[in-house]
Formats: sequence, C-alpha cells, structure tokens
Amino acid sequence: MAAKKGKVQSAAPAEEKAEARKESKSSPENDSNLMAALSYIINLIGLPVSIVLYLVKKEDSFVRFHALQATALWVALFLIGIIAMVLLVVISVVTMGFGGILGICVLPLGLIFLLLDLYLAYLAYQGQKYKIPVIGDFVEKYV
Repeated sequence: MAAKKGKVQSAAPAEEKAEARKESKSSPENDSNLMAALSYIINLIGLPVSIVLYLVKKEDSFVRFHALQATALWVALFLIGIIAMVLLVVISVVTMGFGGILGICVLPLGLIFLLLDLYLAYLAYQGQKYKIPVIGDFVEKYV
C-alpha cells in the first residue's frame, strides 16, 4: 500500500507539470509569430540580419517567409535610398542648390518605410502572412 501511495503522489506532480505546459503561452506557434515579427524589427538596426533567421529556421515556412520578405524589403529600401541620393546630388549640382530642398521632401519617405516595417512586424506577430505586392511574390518562390 505504501508503494501505491508513493506512485500516486509522484504522478500528481507530473500531471500538474503537463497541465502547466498546456496552459503556458509559449507555444511553437507563438514563437514563430515572435520570430517572424523580430525579422522586421531586427532590420531597423541597419543591416539585413533577418537573413540569418531564413537560413536557420528551415522547418518553419512562416518565419522563413517573413525573414526573407524583411530582407528583400531592406534591400529594396537601400537601393531606393542610393538612387534618391544620386538623384539629389545630380539635381543639386545642375540646379545649384535646389537638390537640398528636394532632400527635405525625401525625409518623410524614411518615416513611411519605418511605419511600414513596424506594421509588417505587428501583422507577423498576429500570425498573418501579408505579402508586399512585388516583394512578397518574389519571396514566395524561395520559401
């Protein structure tokens, strides 16, 4: 009888641990959502570090999609920034200073892209797979 009581008592904590794991908010789905959202946030530091998530999370297509989309968005914005700088310099040289005024007009573009990045991170955290019109179609081929 004492042996049975020992088994019953040791089984109860195991069941409690299993129930605690079920009630835990940390599930693979939540972790995927968090990592997908972080892929956008990480790129705000200035480097497309989210490509690491794409390469590491081979089994999670949701994280891979958002990581590659975040990287492609960063590359597109980087190229747009370089083109805008070159155009501003050329216009400034040709018009002798008018490019500076145009440069001030480009500043809201950076804010728009920041807000887009944060919005995409929010959608990814909510578990939504939002495709940016051109970039999302390109990314979907490689996930």
